Amino acid sequence: MGQRILIVDDDAPLVEALTGLLGQAGYEVRSAETAEAALELVRRESIELVLLDIRLGSASGLDLLPQLKVLRPEMSVIVLTGVGTIATAVEAMQRGADNVIEKPIDPPRFLALVAKGLEAYALRRKTLQLERLSAPSRVLICGEGSALRNVLRLAEAVAARDTTVLLCGETGTGKGLLARFIHDASPRRKGPFVELNCAGLSRELTESELFGHERGAFTGAVERKIGLFEAADGGTLFLDEIGEMDYAVQAKLLNALEQKRFRRLGGVTEIEVNVRLIAATNRDLERDVAAGRFRKDLFYRLSAFSLYLPPLRERREDILPLARHFLAECQMPHVRGLSREVEEILLSYDWPGNVRELKNVIERAAILCPPGSELLPIHLPPLRASATAGVKPHTPDAEGVAASRVPSEESPDQPLSAGTPSSISRVVEEAERHLLKLALRAHNWNVSATARELGLSRDTLYRKIKKYNLAPE
Repeated sequence: MGQRILIVDDDAPLVEALTGLLGQAGYEVRSAETAEAALELVRRESIELVLLDIRLGSASGLDLLPQLKVLRPEMSVIVLTGVGTIATAVEAMQRGADNVIEKPIDPPRFLALVAKGLEAYALRRKTLQLERLSAPSRVLICGEGSALRNVLRLAEAVAARDTTVLLCGETGTGKGLLARFIHDASPRRKGPFVELNCAGLSRELTESELFGHERGAFTGAVERKIGLFEAADGGTLFLDEIGEMDYAVQAKLLNALEQKRFRRLGGVTEIEVNVRLIAATNRDLERDVAAGRFRKDLFYRLSAFSLYLPPLRERREDILPLARHFLAECQMPHVRGLSREVEEILLSYDWPGNVRELKNVIERAAILCPPGSELLPIHLPPLRASATAGVKPHTPDAEGVAASRVPSEESPDQPLSAGTPSSISRVVEEAERHLLKLALRAHNWNVSATARELGLSRDTLYRKIKKYNLAPE
């Protein structure tokens, strides 16, 4: 299975051309003509990079961009535009884009930017995995709802046994945290907790990651590699997004689970392991079994004990405790808490990105909140209220919109020449200037505190303040 790319564009000839170009380069391509179709694909499949047209009929690709990043923050996004401007590029990057490409497409440059975007995705995914491993399990237990308490009660019960566990739920509900919670509550807690995200991995790479290989097993195997089954011996192996695993590898996984032994690739010696498996998926595996995409025998083996993590919209009583927890995690003592208006907005929103989206929203709001203030609606991004919540949709007013965008000193109609170094550097400098201004304002122009937060020396920060002619307002 190649790396998976989603093209979001309503221009059928261009989509066909890009699909052919990317397919020849070995990528697996999906396409969507509307924002709704794109969101559904990202929820259902593991997408590594999105090529997003800035115009989707009457809709704006820039409005869709943050919604995509909420669902999969590690995913790379490249914006396609017919007429590039400085303001467009700045806004796209501010909303989470990795790059902007102006049409018509230059194939060599286009493929180079796609490869760069996929490298950025891999780095972000690894960072998220490391953060997940170090994240405290208390995020799970700070909710107050009966649905979550019931899940934790069942998780504690199964933790005492070596039963294989299948965790089901939408993206962002906390399946990885629940897997760690089960491990920490089990007799294996002193053993290793090893994680593999199965999405986007080829058959050969998945086998090598799980079972390891001997030197010379295949081209590039210059030394012996220990697989994750061996690394997890005496502990827990967590396979995230198992529904994305190659069909042929599923048979080998089932055999290793049942026999508790396996061979490395290119090896002849059977290796015995004592591993407890926890798997997670956001897919409907029963439907995948019926469609022939997932092995029935492996599904029955995995689902001996299933736990379903309900989405945040089905446990609204957990929203405010989680929001307060994430605000405390931001370690910004100048923020006094959540205002009543913000609480109402948070409770009225359906949170399609679930706990992950809530965490991102609170962190963003805390950065924009001035010292001594509560979080106010102007610090929040646009959040559309549930149709049944009886609350008006939240859209920041002019002050809030201004605070969430990078102000451009260029004319908004000034063309952005594709690949022109001076244009690109201006975009980067404008973004840096705005971020420095926000950070300094948040620390009431305390240079030492701002430098510590940004990871800069005082001298470097002073040089940048002078460079951008920044001063207290």
